[in-house]
Amino acid sequence: MRTFSERLAYLKESPTRKIDALRERLKREGRDVIILSTGQPSIPPPIEVRRRMAELLQEESMDLYGYTPSQGIYELREAISEDLKRLGGLDVPPDQITITAGGQAAMFSTLATIIEPGDEVVLMDPTYFGYKPLLEYFGAKIVRHRTYLEGDYQPDVERLKEQITPKTKAVILVSPDNPTGRLLRPEAAKALADLAMDHDIWIVTDEAYKTMIYEGDHVYLYKLAPEHVISINTFSKDPAIPGWRLGYVYGPKDVVSKVKLANEEMVYCPPSFAQKMVAIYLRSDVRLKYVKEFVAVYRAKRDAAVDALRRYVPEGKFKIPQGSMFIFLDLSKYIADGEAFAQEMLEKYSVALVPGSYFSDVYKAAVRISFVAEKPERLVEGIRRIGEAVAAGRR
Repeated sequence: MRTFSERLAYLKESPTRKIDALRERLKREGRDVIILSTGQPSIPPPIEVRRRMAELLQEESMDLYGYTPSQGIYELREAISEDLKRLGGLDVPPDQITITAGGQAAMFSTLATIIEPGDEVVLMDPTYFGYKPLLEYFGAKIVRHRTYLEGDYQPDVERLKEQITPKTKAVILVSPDNPTGRLLRPEAAKALADLAMDHDIWIVTDEAYKTMIYEGDHVYLYKLAPEHVISINTFSKDPAIPGWRLGYVYGPKDVVSKVKLANEEMVYCPPSFAQKMVAIYLRSDVRLKYVKEFVAVYRAKRDAAVDALRRYVPEGKFKIPQGSMFIFLDLSKYIADGEAFAQEMLEKYSVALVPGSYFSDVYKAAVRISFVAEKPERLVEGIRRIGEAVAAGRR
């Protein structure tokens, strides 16, 4: 009789993948679904970079098709090092950077490197849903640290200190946040860095949206505690190549070299074509111009979504996101079950949302709205339908 690893029970299909499958079924049935679920950009990479890649594709060379070093090509790691210096004033040499096949591989390789069965890991509540199954797969005990809308979803460091035990291995933090859109405040970042150094634990900081900021500034925790911070990054958001699967990890040299080994066993080497493209992009004259332009477009969409929520869902509670692509909408004044509501929105109203329960053990009457994928008029129409649905539920 064939059996499977018991650990596989912890690995679930991605919630957004399930929603995408339902959305595709409805599309085949002729339904036009408004996409407020996906964390996928709607602005492609700069045309100048795409044209340069088109030129390279004409060359009789294997450079874009062959294996690369497992840690990633030096050209890209050097370009990332320069980019981190330019963006945040960080001094991260290329040998402290490992390229991965997307942010998911960065997460998996990092947790495979630092987690042992029985370790305790602190997760914010709410936070990105991708960490929970991986931590359980590696045998960690998850300790939830609840954050509150009234407190701007900032971690309460004094309360967090009480959750730290001799078994604590890491605190995982996403900033700008998915799903709430909050930026970590400088004073909270300093307190977290001090906590990591005092207790000799890791801070795993997910910086997927570090250039997607509308107000305020991103805090680079690595600057505050370089020996205790591992940073996970992706190029799925900037420069918008989620389908090409490229990300990276930076941190202390000893841990990054181990992350490289774990990543090598999974994917052998990152995609060569994507590496070359991003190396060109990061060093191009259009890099900062492109960021400025997509931030302006997404800020306008965010503002349209905020206005629509205030108009059509007046008792919904949310924080205006300072960064990322999302609004975390608390609908507890209207509904009790965000998952059932999201199912209804998709099947009855043709609007795709992500239930808040995927991100939280507490915020079960919430949904996450992505405001970047659709045009403003469709975004507003989707929110109008949310208002129609919650009004119908009250009758």
